[in-house]
Amino acid sequence: MNQQRASRPAPGPAASGKTAGAAQPDSDPVSPVLVPELKNPGIAALVYVSVLVLSVPLTGFFRLSGLYAVYLVLALSIAAGELAFLRSIFRKGRLRLLPAWKKFTGYSIPVYYFSHALPRIEWSNADLIGKGRVAFLFALTLAAVAAAGITFHLIGRPSALAAAGVIGPEEAADRALRKRRARERKPRGLVAIVLDWVDAIAWAAIAVLVINIFVFQLYEVPSESMVPAFLVRDRPFTVKLSSGPRIPLTEWRLPFLRLPRRGDVVTIANPRYPENHRVDLKKHVSQFVYMVTLTAVHLDSTLPDGSPKADPLVKRITGVPGEKLMMVDDVLYARRKGEPDFHKVEEPWAAVDLWKLDGDLRRKIQHLPLDAQTRSLLSRWDARKNGTAPGDLGAAIRSSLDRIEGSLDALAASGREAASGPDMSRTDPALRTRRDEAVDAAAGGLNPFVEAGASADDLSLSLAAAASPAVRASLRAYASGAAAAGAAPVLNAYDRGSRVLNLLVKANLLARMERVLGLLAAGVPLEAAARDADRGRLVTEARELYLYLQGFYDNRNFPEFPPGDAFLGTDEYFAMGDNRYNSLDFRFRETPGTRILDPADSASIRYVSILEPFAVKLKFIEGHAVFRLWPPSRLGWIR
Repeated sequence: MNQQRASRPAPGPAASGKTAGAAQPDSDPVSPVLVPELKNPGIAALVYVSVLVLSVPLTGFFRLSGLYAVYLVLALSIAAGELAFLRSIFRKGRLRLLPAWKKFTGYSIPVYYFSHALPRIEWSNADLIGKGRVAFLFALTLAAVAAAGITFHLIGRPSALAAAGVIGPEEAADRALRKRRARERKPRGLVAIVLDWVDAIAWAAIAVLVINIFVFQLYEVPSESMVPAFLVRDRPFTVKLSSGPRIPLTEWRLPFLRLPRRGDVVTIANPRYPENHRVDLKKHVSQFVYMVTLTAVHLDSTLPDGSPKADPLVKRITGVPGEKLMMVDDVLYARRKGEPDFHKVEEPWAAVDLWKLDGDLRRKIQHLPLDAQTRSLLSRWDARKNGTAPGDLGAAIRSSLDRIEGSLDALAASGREAASGPDMSRTDPALRTRRDEAVDAAAGGLNPFVEAGASADDLSLSLAAAASPAVRASLRAYASGAAAAGAAPVLNAYDRGSRVLNLLVKANLLARMERVLGLLAAGVPLEAAARDADRGRLVTEARELYLYLQGFYDNRNFPEFPPGDAFLGTDEYFAMGDNRYNSLDFRFRETPGTRILDPADSASIRYVSILEPFAVKLKFIEGHAVFRLWPPSRLGWIR
């Protein structure tokens, strides 16, 4: 064998007397098996084909579907393509097919990876295979990818290309010369140029996709939840390598090199959306198409109902494992297991008064949640809430109820109907309707005062209490629940604040009713009672309390989380947006519901709320945003 090899020069420009770009003749070819540089990729390719063919019976057959058919066709087509190249090169001596073989093998790697994931994903979602089978099928995928990768590498070695006559020996030894000659051999003609560009774009897209999954990624911020750190359409540079990047189309990920810390800005796969292999598949296919089309096509940007899909989220870590959190009047508190009390968390990044920002930056913000006047209102009610004892409010409510009942008794004894006279329709045409609705609610076993919440109308409820014993009984329950809650112990600052706010809302309604019924009992017409100055002052307070509770309370407060004796687990974190009044973060659910303001009050105020804190699992955290890359005017490190 050695003598035969020595008697025939290695193929190449020197042996053929032709330039490196000349075609190798098909007649009397030099057998590639006699060239060590080509033997190794041939053996690797045979291993690759063997793995592909064996993967079909080893994968098994658990459900006939289009996804399984796609895998089967692609796997066997790749194997057939590899065999065709091996036959042409090693049997017929068509050595100039080496570059085409390399391209085919390279493209087959992502194609097989994705196609073999399809039946695995479908069968796993349908519970047809267990975790062990999933791991085995993924191992098959890795075996094929490894064999293909080795083949791809060996085919592309300069020594192999020189042995095939694709490049000259001097190019194989000189990288700079090899690059220069490659540029000189660029294809000519429109079709060749187009194919060359398509090839370059495809490889660039694959490279970008791999980098995005494992190394770093750019995101476009869609909302103002992180103002002023991010404005809409800012693009943060997110490091993923240190955050345990996910292995595509699996439920596994690499180890975290650096666990998140409080203050880190992170990208999070939205846990509100279902997470399974099919969702993951759609996400990665969407990313691939997004890159290939130069961001022109995004397949995963909307939900089934057509609304925009908020995924991933960009938020700031505010709670870490082993902690319990609570927020009261814009201040975040934390307590670790074993500590007796909560302590204040310093948050220089928290933004609540955006109206105070620099003028240029403020003009770029689309929505300012509050202004100086609203801040003054919140501060005034903060001071009143925090400076009032629950017991004092409970006693005041009991006294107000006694006076209301006295006015109701006097009104009944006078024989006058509280709603009589033509002035009622002028005061409010719908007043009688609202009165009747309250009467019907009480007759049906509901408490109309509780149902009305912070938007309770004192006029209609006063008239209903005068007209219906059931409404009057509901009023007593409403007031007695408040009085009992005022004497109950409080566990923490949030519970105290919510209790006092509940009592303030109730005290205001009872004060309004006391004024109206007192005037009616004294013979003052309803229209005049409605225009009473003292009542007007109380109505203004009622509107402020409604805004304080319904407009801002949940954005500024949340109860102990996790509740009871629980603390955040070893893989649990809490994250919020810097723009606390305009961030749908992990304090909130998406669907509004009714929340009780003070559980200690059997007839507590209820209000519309989406407050329901929940932890984010470490597995949802995808990267660490470190730099703001776009627009140029906002270039800089993220603080």
